[in-house]
Amino acid sequence: RCQTIDTLERVIEKNKYELSDNELAVFYSAADHRLAELTMNKLYDKIPSSVWKFIR
Repeated sequence: RCQTIDTLERVIEKNKYELSDNELAVFYSAADHRLAELTMNKLYDKIPSSVWKFIR
């Protein structure tokens, strides 16, 4: 699991060239979830809709 937003961005950059379109859709969903967790400094099973306004 990525511990910083910078690390997450590097993993996203690497994977966008290596994954198929279907895999990329799933990966981006997971990456968005992790970005929300890192931004809020809290772990979530499901990200509350109110959190998404803080995600860039």
